[in-house]
Amino acid sequence: MKPPPYRIIHTTCHTDWGGLEKRVLNESLWMADKGHQVIIMAPENTPLLQKAKGCGLKRYPISFKRLSAISDYSRLIHIFNQETPHIVNTHGNTDSKIALPAAKKAHIPCRILSRHISTPVNNSWYNRLLYKKLSHYTFTTADYTRRHLQDVFNLSDQQVFSIPSGIVEPATLNPKDEQRRAMAAKLNLDSNTRFIGFAGRVSQDKGVDTLLKGFQQAAGHIPHHLVIAGTGDSSFLSRMSELARDLNIEHRVHFIGFQENVWPFYRSLDCKILPSVFEGIPQVLIEAMYALCPVIGSRTGGIADIITHDETGLLFEVGQSRELCEMIITTIDNPGATIERAQNAEQKMKRHHTIETMGQKIIRIYQNHFNC
Repeated sequence: MKPPPYRIIHTTCHTDWGGLEKRVLNESLWMADKGHQVIIMAPENTPLLQKAKGCGLKRYPISFKRLSAISDYSRLIHIFNQETPHIVNTHGNTDSKIALPAAKKAHIPCRILSRHISTPVNNSWYNRLLYKKLSHYTFTTADYTRRHLQDVFNLSDQQVFSIPSGIVEPATLNPKDEQRRAMAAKLNLDSNTRFIGFAGRVSQDKGVDTLLKGFQQAAGHIPHHLVIAGTGDSSFLSRMSELARDLNIEHRVHFIGFQENVWPFYRSLDCKILPSVFEGIPQVLIEAMYALCPVIGSRTGGIADIITHDETGLLFEVGQSRELCEMIITTIDNPGATIERAQNAEQKMKRHHTIETMGQKIIRIYQNHFNC
């Protein structure tokens, strides 16, 4: 039976464009395509709000800053009373602390707190209020995070759900060798150059320093160049460039910045590495696996949920550059086993991690809530 159209509001205080924001937009567009009404609230002039505008979604600019919390709270109550949504779903720390109380005050019938990262949550009185009183449900991207929240707040299986981000499948994927040559041309390298890479926010918590050290240790055994796609704090980017120089690998390390279309990037690589210190289930990892790109990840949070070691990818312990080096060499030197892992990963992504799979899981939760 087709569910009735829901009016859904998503909020986030984040100002970047990463996996969290991409998930909010993709989920919103999927819901809109199914006939539901979706509104996005985020700080003004952020990439998410701009992309939502370009896609024709209704939106409200809300600052979601501590200094404006009182005025934001009052404005949200006014908007909630005006729009009368069935569902409010928050996606960041600051907006959750403002929007969830406002949604409760406005008697919104379904309130959801989404937690996208796997860092521990303290059992403080305010967190208990957020997770047990102000929200009906918590959505996590990783089963690791779901189990943690259940332990900390004594939440039932009907209060917290693990719903990994679903990818929007590309219409086509260009041949890998064609994309590899295109990457070589982009970097003014020999057309036979091969690559391993990283995509995501270039930051300390993503383990970029471990990546550089692991690559340096493997560089004498493999001919590859390392390509790092993504943006980050300018001072951290400078430090990573300096680290590459100190490790004497700067001629084989390329920082190429944010990539709007990531599919050609994944197809150009012989291996994608995600060495995060902590993580939910990252969309960049799901995308790479879908694109038949072999993957290596750190054994933390949701990465260990999605990568089954030696079956869909390889895992190493957080911060262990020597172990990462060994995983890189194993991936490059054993193409048969590497291809088999990549094929297993692709099939797993197609079965469990598409936008359609994610959307249907969320719709079932909505239906169960409103049918009770």
